Amino acid sequence: AGCYNKFKNTKLPPALGFFSGKRCVAIVAGVVSILASVVLLFVWPILFNCLVALGNGIASMDYFGAGLYAFFNRLLIPTGLHHALNNVFWFDTIGLGDLNHFWAGDTTASANLSWDLGIYMSGFFPCMMFGIPGAALAMVRCAKPAKKKAAIGLVASAAVCAFICGVTEPFEFGFMFLAPALYVIYALLYGIFTMITVALGFRAGFSFSAGLTDLIFSASLPAAAKTWLIIPLGIAAFVVFYLVFRFAIIK
Repeated sequence: AGCYNKFKNTKLPPALGFFSGKRCVAIVAGVVSILASVVLLFVWPILFNCLVALGNGIASMDYFGAGLYAFFNRLLIPTGLHHALNNVFWFDTIGLGDLNHFWAGDTTASANLSWDLGIYMSGFFPCMMFGIPGAALAMVRCAKPAKKKAAIGLVASAAVCAFICGVTEPFEFGFMFLAPALYVIYALLYGIFTMITVALGFRAGFSFSAGLTDLIFSASLPAAAKTWLIIPLGIAAFVVFYLVFRFAIIK
């Protein structure tokens, strides 16, 4: 973005005119990326070790830790660093592998695990499948009359994506930079609902994301439990997300 702003209007000599303007941006960005990668070669291990340390600390907190993980997972999405944090909990970076064990057909007892299998995935289902549609409805209801059709067009399809396949970015990137305080509230709701979900014993896993598709396929796995709770949990998530978003938007 910095390269684009600085070099988008660059004028080169006539012989190199083809590479002027926006085409120049790609060339400059390529060079800048090489330099950045040299810096990140030394910086990234420090950042990743911090994420591993965070993961180790959270992993010792049981249900409360699962809620903290969900909160940080959403909070890191604007930077893309949630993928690094996911590796700590879903795979074998520090010996957890919640996703790996779940889809391998293990259970907490059969694999002799130190955590309750599925707690780092289960809480996302009510939030993504029902919480986001609730928040989307609040946005539509709060939209100005002249903007209501545009709001429906923006968030309705995003809510459907979240419900069916757990793709949440179309919804999240629609407001995270416009209303960062609301996005922090959104992340907090994930943390709270994850703690409630795992405490009630709902267990489901995903290989892609926490949508209806993965819920159906994971429901038959040995570690899945009380998947019927998605109905009351989903209704609660829809109502709470709707009310909290509506209140926050109006205020």
